[in-house]
Amino acid sequence: MHRYFTRRKPSIARELRSLLGSRRGDFGRVNAWGPDLGARLVDFSLRGKMVRGGLLLLGHEMYSDGKTASRPVLRAAAAIEIIHSSLLIHDDIMDNDRLRRGGRTIYVQYEQAGRRARAADPAAFGRSMGICAGDVGYFLAWEILSGLAMDARRKASLLALVSRELSYVGLAQMQDVAFSAFPRVPSREDVLALYMYKTARYTFALPLMAGALIAGASDGERRKLCDLGERLGVVFQLRDDELGVFGSEAETGKPVGSDIREGKKTLLYLELIRGTRGAERRRLEELFGKPDLSASESRRVREAIERAGARGTLEKLMEGLAGEARRIIGSLAVSKEHARVLMEICEQSLDRKR
Repeated sequence: MHRYFTRRKPSIARELRSLLGSRRGDFGRVNAWGPDLGARLVDFSLRGKMVRGGLLLLGHEMYSDGKTASRPVLRAAAAIEIIHSSLLIHDDIMDNDRLRRGGRTIYVQYEQAGRRARAADPAAFGRSMGICAGDVGYFLAWEILSGLAMDARRKASLLALVSRELSYVGLAQMQDVAFSAFPRVPSREDVLALYMYKTARYTFALPLMAGALIAGASDGERRKLCDLGERLGVVFQLRDDELGVFGSEAETGKPVGSDIREGKKTLLYLELIRGTRGAERRRLEELFGKPDLSASESRRVREAIERAGARGTLEKLMEGLAGEARRIIGSLAVSKEHARVLMEICEQSLDRKR
């Protein structure tokens, strides 16, 4: 993680604790689950890197003469992190992932609570409570954003931006579910479009544009940030694909081979299938989506990926996108220091190990 995010995380974390802590009494008037959820959201969010909140602060700082982030900007960054946590909560339910950020996923925490309280069906209880928890997080974040003390027109534009981009995330998530549910092998263009709208724009373009919008950056600069975010985000997702297969649980915080077990139609999967034929291809297709995938079977898939040259294809694609990102950074109307930070983030996205 870039040191910029390391430096900014404490201030975002303090704001997030304050915002969720201030709702404890209000939520407690509804029922006991309210304060409980607030505590779980704080813990879950603080275990993340807070890259999206940090990028919002960076986007603002680049176009506000380097001024220290004001309270509304920090609140916006905290809201983005709450949205991110809520998306992860729902994503883990859909993917049946039981580990996230080095700990139990939220729905698994509720499943265990249900088991301790002798719920009739602890698994169903956990999933249902997790869905509710993610929903509450979305609405809470929206309340925070709608209450920001800032110019009314800019705030309206900010809310419209966040709404549009999160709608794209939801639609792309539906596509991701469909890819796993049906046997059709998607095209490279299909997969890259999924990456663009599920991860790239939401992870990089949205927070950069949101911070710049709050600071009053021009439409032209925000469009460049969108283009930059798309390229950085696709690099991020492609590296995520590789780590999902080749990374360790200690590095990623998720079970080894989880993408294979879930049958994810990633670009790595696509290049593997395109690079194999006959009986080997059929054997590999049987392993993708196998819930009880063994360590030896996971290793067999990794070896096949290397033989097919799929990993090398991903590396070339990432290098090309990183080159485009560097050119966009060079065209931005920002200080040399901020351009340097963006360049370093680009390189770290390319080389990250977790």
